[in-house]
Amino acid sequence: MTQCRSHLIRRTILVAVLGLAATGCSSYYVVKDLNRDKTYYATEIHRASGTLRFVDAKTGATVTIKESEVREISQAEFNKDLVQN
Repeated sequence: MTQCRSHLIRRTILVAVLGLAATGCSSYYVVKDLNRDKTYYATEIHRASGTLRFVDAKTGATVTIKESEVREISQAEFNKDLVQN
């Protein structure tokens, strides 16, 4: 019985890991700076004390802005927009 349970646990873990690998864990964002009318793309954003901080995917620069509009987008849209802009 113990061997069967161990096998079931290993199989469940394997299925969970493969599921995460297949779907990916990244998020993609388009960030609009409302004060400068500028658009950025990022894969990770941090909010603190009324500001938004992220790394601009196009330039690699760390950007901090106060007034922004953030929208999560698909990886395909992220890649397409990053190349076009």
